[in-house]
Amino acid sequence: MVYPKTGSLIVRDGREMTYTHIQANQTPSRSVCFFFPGASYSFDRPYLYYSTMLFLSKQIDLVHVNAAYGKDIPDFETSSFAKRSAWISEDVKTVVFQVLDQQEYEHVFFLGKSLGTVPIACSLLKEPRFSRSSAILLTPLLREELVVADLLALEQNVFLVSGTADPHYHQPTLERIITSKPNIHRYLPQNAKHSLDIGLQVDLSLQVLQSIMDELGCFLDKSLDI
Repeated sequence: MVYPKTGSLIVRDGREMTYTHIQANQTPSRSVCFFFPGASYSFDRPYLYYSTMLFLSKQIDLVHVNAAYGKDIPDFETSSFAKRSAWISEDVKTVVFQVLDQQEYEHVFFLGKSLGTVPIACSLLKEPRFSRSSAILLTPLLREELVVADLLALEQNVFLVSGTADPHYHQPTLERIITSKPNIHRYLPQNAKHSLDIGLQVDLSLQVLQSIMDELGCFLDKSLDI
């Protein structure tokens, strides 16, 4: 049994941003993970759904942040990547800080999918209070120079997943990470797309899902032991 509760606050331009704070037990855990979805990848999609199950099975509380940025926000759509990054980061930091002001945790994780990885790499992990946090970046935007520069500056433990058939996969960036950032643990499934599926091949896609969850489980265990 889990114990969810919802919350909301007002962010940029007077918009309401909601979140769901899920406790693994009746009392708060020692650890929490903030989840940030992709632009069209919601919490009921496979990788966020099973990641949620995995974190809760390890007694880690969760906060699903409903950070939605679509065509209903025209200013966002027409802004530069740098401005969109700053916009998202400002909004989600408001949620993160509010939750942590209400409940203290010893260890903070961040998990993002695609666009949801941007505020993690480009903002949250730069905060001194998160210097010992850990992050999971599912299909990050490795062709964006802003993201790459911030990734290469990170000192925290990071688990990065990028499929080789993902349009955001970028071999030169990954080679720089491999040679200079031992703190960034990489998992690069062959032929996996941005969804981390492999074409229409169900068996192979499920094998990738299982292997990523296994790798993530090991990453969490090591992070919790630090």
